Amino acid sequence: MSAKRLLAQFVFATIVINAIPCLAYQSGGRSAAPAISSPVPQPISVPQTISAAPQSFSAPQSFSPVDGIQFQNVQPQTLNVAPQGSTLQPAAGGGSPRIPQSSLVDPIFEISDPNSSYIVDHSAWNGFLTKYLVTDSVGLNRIRYQQITQQDRAALEDYLTLLQNTDIRALNRDEQLAYWFNLYNARTVALVFDKYPIRSIRQIKEKFTDFVGPFDDAGAVNVLGKSLSLNDIESGIIRPGWKDPRIHYALNCASYGCPNLASTAWTGHGIDTRLNGAAYQFINSNRGVKRGIFGVRVSKIYKWYGSDFGGDDQAILNHISQYASEATRNKINGQQRIGGYFYDWSLSDARFLRPRVFESLIR
Repeated sequence: MSAKRLLAQFVFATIVINAIPCLAYQSGGRSAAPAISSPVPQPISVPQTISAAPQSFSAPQSFSPVDGIQFQNVQPQTLNVAPQGSTLQPAAGGGSPRIPQSSLVDPIFEISDPNSSYIVDHSAWNGFLTKYLVTDSVGLNRIRYQQITQQDRAALEDYLTLLQNTDIRALNRDEQLAYWFNLYNARTVALVFDKYPIRSIRQIKEKFTDFVGPFDDAGAVNVLGKSLSLNDIESGIIRPGWKDPRIHYALNCASYGCPNLASTAWTGHGIDTRLNGAAYQFINSNRGVKRGIFGVRVSKIYKWYGSDFGGDDQAILNHISQYASEATRNKINGQQRIGGYFYDWSLSDARFLRPRVFESLIR
């Protein structure tokens, strides 16, 4: 048999193998992956009165994002990531055309009240996450989209309406940041559910030529009379407003390669400690840093948003080192540059407990 024919048969077999789970998924069939055992969902409760910045929510008194790890004013560790005199290249893709530049969309979103004690009521989002979020064997938080009821989808919309009716100018900065995290994450989950079943959020598009997903779609939310897309929230409000690279560990795009969707709602109380914990969790997961043939490989988040992490390989590696476990430090110690990037856009759906091989290859 000729080499060309063998190659053609291999390609055909690969396509068929990867198509089988997709067909099963679209038809509602069961995945070959083991199912997650969980109780039958009960309707979540949502506040009946939608009010602006209610004061009745009791924030958690303690939160330990990583067992046994406490973060207080994390300081960079000395790490041999770049010998003196070495020449480092800027992180590739920092100015990717698909990633908006960090630029404030409207000065109105700079207004806050530093003396405010108002607390936004995120109890409905907490209830939703308690019912539908599960953690797999590698520590990835997934959503049980298939089991979400229409009643709970309506309750989720009520929560989103509550957020959009909140006058965020009456909040302090920490409470504002938590507000934006929850609004972005809850809207993303709602968008995915409304198009479910899908295998990647990038399948959600307004037009055929849109290969990015719903991130640029106008009108995802409306805050203070301003129509905003998901990218507007991230790159038009949070990135320019806070200038903190850790925000990328709090926003979740419903994908396997993304930092975890927080299992409880973000609140202004303790937000700095939680951001450190989210950074630690992602960086030391199999989605953050890997050791490859050509050196250390890192998530494409550090490629797409390279400028937020310092703009070059050394700055990115130094950032990673601040939250690195001993095992991760061993991967990056002595590295002079980043050897590659990776990302998996497979949906973080609880129906499937593994990333999709074919989708991993083309991302």
